[in-house]
Amino acid sequence: MEKFYDYYTKEIKEDSLPVGNEYDFLLERNKNYMNNVALSFDAKKITYEELHERIDEFARALYKRGIRKGTCVGAVLVNTPESVYLLYALKKLEAQVVGLSPLNNEYKMQRDIEMTKPEFIISVDMMYGNFKNPARNLNITPILYSPLESLNKNGLKFLYNAKQFVSGNKILKKSSNLMNIVKDGKDFNDVEYPEHVKGSTTDIMFTGGSSGIHKGVDLDGGALNSVVKALDYVLVLEPGMVHLGNIPFGHMCFGRLVLHYCLCKNLEYALTLKAMPEDFYSELVRTHANGAMGGPVHWEILSQDKNLKPWTLHNLIQPLSGGEMFKPQKLIEANKALEYAGCITPIGNGLGLTEMWAPTHVCMGGKNTSGTVGYPIPFVNSKIVDSKTFKELPIGTPGVLLVNGPGMMLRYHENEEETNAVFVYDENGVKWYNTKDVAVKHENGEYEFIGRLKRNFVSGVDNIYPEQIEQLLLQIPEIREVLVTSIPDDKEQFLPSYHVSLNDFDCNKTVLENKIFTLIQKTLGTSALPGYIEYYENALPRTDNGKLDPKAMEEKDKERIENNNLVRTRVR
Repeated sequence: MEKFYDYYTKEIKEDSLPVGNEYDFLLERNKNYMNNVALSFDAKKITYEELHERIDEFARALYKRGIRKGTCVGAVLVNTPESVYLLYALKKLEAQVVGLSPLNNEYKMQRDIEMTKPEFIISVDMMYGNFKNPARNLNITPILYSPLESLNKNGLKFLYNAKQFVSGNKILKKSSNLMNIVKDGKDFNDVEYPEHVKGSTTDIMFTGGSSGIHKGVDLDGGALNSVVKALDYVLVLEPGMVHLGNIPFGHMCFGRLVLHYCLCKNLEYALTLKAMPEDFYSELVRTHANGAMGGPVHWEILSQDKNLKPWTLHNLIQPLSGGEMFKPQKLIEANKALEYAGCITPIGNGLGLTEMWAPTHVCMGGKNTSGTVGYPIPFVNSKIVDSKTFKELPIGTPGVLLVNGPGMMLRYHENEEETNAVFVYDENGVKWYNTKDVAVKHENGEYEFIGRLKRNFVSGVDNIYPEQIEQLLLQIPEIREVLVTSIPDDKEQFLPSYHVSLNDFDCNKTVLENKIFTLIQKTLGTSALPGYIEYYENALPRTDNGKLDPKAMEEKDKERIENNNLVRTRVR
């Protein structure tokens, strides 16, 4: 078993974990930096002193409206200053925050609302139409605000408000307008701020996890403070530096972590509504960011940006990636592009999950470029075990990754069956979270992510890890994207099915298949060879979170099999 302090100094080993809620921790970390810039948005700069003043205003206003400790509040937040004030005001009141995605359609919004049953929903006005009906049916009080409140462009705000009025999304009642509520509560001082109780549910985030089942995750916001403190020891930014605020923090665990880490580190958090990967490079240049977080797709698109110029990213010293695994070849290409643009620090890779308040492993100081996820962060322990017996496996042997630490979830929301299925107790009674990820620990102590246990299957007598095949195939220049699924053969076993998106659809398929078969045969053996290959001219399907969607491909395979349109013998 790997304990976190095997990698760190005695100072870290003996360090204590913080107590209190997220707001208490933030205030303590900011007290000597009140004149520093906390948030920037459009042309506006907001100091830490102003930040806390606005949080206090919002907290008093929400308290006056009836929000108390434990009140369940759905929050549809976008990356604007008002959203930051709202979030920490709710934290100060010890309300229970349900992170609802502004990308949800009406069906998904209703699903999440019915699961958690909030008393209030605080939302950007443009999303009102997506939760109007369940809010009325469940007697939920809406509080709405414009995502453009902090913009200096009055013309843009006028056009936006006109559009919202015409669409019917905007509630014109003063009682539902956030800014009116804040104004009304400005002189209200009869507020009681409760103490945080360790182990209480302060946040509900949503995840599909490796099972693909949509679940609410009950989290203790106080535990997020411990994760932030752990990152103090492994990340390099200093107070006053700038971090790009592009990752949505209203509903994404990684986004919440990045926001809280930046503000507790006394950085300038450069908020932007431009969250698409296509805007990543231009926003890094515009904000002169010293730190940035993106998924692999952000860095991949940046590496291909036609506007990429030398020395334009020389300020960037902490590029990080998360959300899904970075394919080694793509990581190499992205790092080359960053070096060309003046960033000399390789992208820091890692592993994290909503159930642990995001990160469990990181590449120390951005030094890793080998495709591993690095070492456990401080206060997180990990081990590799057999998937059936949960007995610890030797170094170099692939198995299931178990983790524990202060950020570990309390439970899946009102789902005892799923909760019991992911918690494992060892012979000493220690509680572990079963990530259901297959990983291997190397001799140097680094961990390598191999794949999702659910995606694994047996071909012949060998275990097949689709992610391993995908990483190998991306080394072939003709291949842009690839997803590997499993299909049944005539012997009631399974064969790999390759779904390959090409850079040049008109390339010689015979030559390409020879490359594929030679590489796979040499590296992974005959069992990993494809039973079926399908080529795509366009990008492969992705989930709402921007990740490649194996389930979509599995459904496509299933449909072909049912219609007898799938060749069930191994491709030659």
